[in-house]
Amino acid sequence: MLANLIQPGEISNAVWYLGIDFDTTGLSAVLLNRTTAQRYPLFWSNQLRINPEELQTVNPRLAVRSSAEAIFRLPAVTYSGQAANKLFVKMPVTPIIVGSLASSLANNQPGIFLENFKPYLNIGIPYYCPEHQEWEPQLQLPNQHVSLYWVRRTLQALLATLTPKSTLADSVMKVGAVGMAPETLGLAFKQLEGVILGYPAAWSDTYQLNLREAVLGAKLVQHPEQIFFLEDAIATLLTVLPTSPVEIPENDAQATEKFIPTPLSDWHGGTLGINGGATTTELALVEFPDDLKNLSHSDFRLWSLAYGSDAIAQDIFCQLLYPQMSETQLQQLSLHSNLELPLVGQPEQQKRDRLALLLQSSALGKALIKAAGYLNQILQHKEEFTLELGTDRWQVYRVDMETRVIEPFIQQLHQGLKTLMIETGLSEAKIQHVVCVGDAISGRLEKWIRDKLPDASIVEASNLSTNFWVAAGLANLPLYPQVLNRTQQQYSDYFLLSELLRAFPHTAGDAESRLYSLEEIMQQLERRGLNTAACYKRLVRLVEGELPSGLVPPLEADSRLAQSQENTHYFHLTSEPLFAQEGDPKESRQGYRYRLNPQQQERLRQYLEIVLSGTYQKLM
Repeated sequence: MLANLIQPGEISNAVWYLGIDFDTTGLSAVLLNRTTAQRYPLFWSNQLRINPEELQTVNPRLAVRSSAEAIFRLPAVTYSGQAANKLFVKMPVTPIIVGSLASSLANNQPGIFLENFKPYLNIGIPYYCPEHQEWEPQLQLPNQHVSLYWVRRTLQALLATLTPKSTLADSVMKVGAVGMAPETLGLAFKQLEGVILGYPAAWSDTYQLNLREAVLGAKLVQHPEQIFFLEDAIATLLTVLPTSPVEIPENDAQATEKFIPTPLSDWHGGTLGINGGATTTELALVEFPDDLKNLSHSDFRLWSLAYGSDAIAQDIFCQLLYPQMSETQLQQLSLHSNLELPLVGQPEQQKRDRLALLLQSSALGKALIKAAGYLNQILQHKEEFTLELGTDRWQVYRVDMETRVIEPFIQQLHQGLKTLMIETGLSEAKIQHVVCVGDAISGRLEKWIRDKLPDASIVEASNLSTNFWVAAGLANLPLYPQVLNRTQQQYSDYFLLSELLRAFPHTAGDAESRLYSLEEIMQQLERRGLNTAACYKRLVRLVEGELPSGLVPPLEADSRLAQSQENTHYFHLTSEPLFAQEGDPKESRQGYRYRLNPQQQERLRQYLEIVLSGTYQKLM
């Protein structure tokens, strides 16, 4: 038991922020007392007592479970009973079980079991379609169709564990904080000033909108403007910065020191952050200013690759296991000998999604892809290994994994680092620190870093602090507020589109006949109070017909989407642009002229109205 816990009476003047790291495999969180700059890692424990009638599809023998063991990373796994298979306009009554317990309850039971669902939230925005009387879009998952709406509700259930109710002794999934009494944590949750979430740099505003909606639905905070987003790679680096020049109480510091990474004593020179997650690998390069109060978002240069530990495991399967398979084994997996494999080390998302769907649809496929992930760890310590599944055997070698799988991945990182060094003007000799976090980080990758950056020190995380690394960096954001990308926070692509629609009130005849220059369109927006200079490039893309990514899901290009019925909204939104381009920019100083399409304007307006009718966010 930790002594000298912070007590409820000590928080009257505290300002609280919550950093939440939601990645493909799990959820971790760190609470920041902005007043003292002290951070408190959170943990969970199961206290489940469910009556069989409360969850009718659960085997009673599995329903009564209890575990007081602390979980420092809540698995992003959920299970909901059979009633969840139906489509509802409102949230069904059936409970959603979260964490590792969900895996046990879902065993051979009807209902919806979800894992690795984070990438789905970047596909589109769920909405209730009046014509079809169902939620759109629908996802094609192994052996089931699930609405994206339900996926977002699933995330909401995970986040709901971070509320005052979860600090109570009788809570099914109890949450606590290292160095803090439960009553104090409950009060801190009630007083949250803001929530900070991480995201991959290349992901769209659609992902942020979905996460913001889940946070609001879980009632962590009341207003959308209390939710902030920071790139994962930047959060990786903020973790190692001093929390504040203020003095931290000695007892609190001792209580959390083994959980929270130790700040760098000298942060001068270039610093490289590598965040290797399950679905993406992110790089951030920065030269910290002498006075960290001047650190801003523009000081960071970012690079993102849609390739992580999941893709590495898939490439290990493709390169090391698949070539050894017999025809019988391929038939069990519904594969064929001339399967078009994704290029090793490359995102190739469509091919990877199709292959993942095939492998996850059979027990053997699930076992093999899971084993491939283990092989990535085993072959870092062994020269060779024999994988045995039942009567099947595969012989694999470390040299094959490194040359066929890891080296192509490292070449991608090499090009990414080269790009960042050109952008920042930093040479290899000027990079003094490298911070590596994530499942995609391996011994071979660390060797590449030491060879490439021999003068840099590698900041290593302990097994425990790795759980909180990104969450701690996210919680640090209020201490370095200029690092927030304020323009992106204020002007999302969805907000800009809605403003563009509102800037041109429909007047019969006039809108269809008038031609606008780009300058005149910007003036219309400026009259509504927009700072067009801050988001000019994104506005131009919208005017030229590029809709926000995810507004219309990529139906034909994404194998994760089920196409059970033709969605007329999606069809009409992509059939015509909002503005028609006319003229020849070479013959006019003003460039293209733009003619508003009132019919498409009305389609977009109605669609956004339908989508936003069921959300907390209204894009105002």
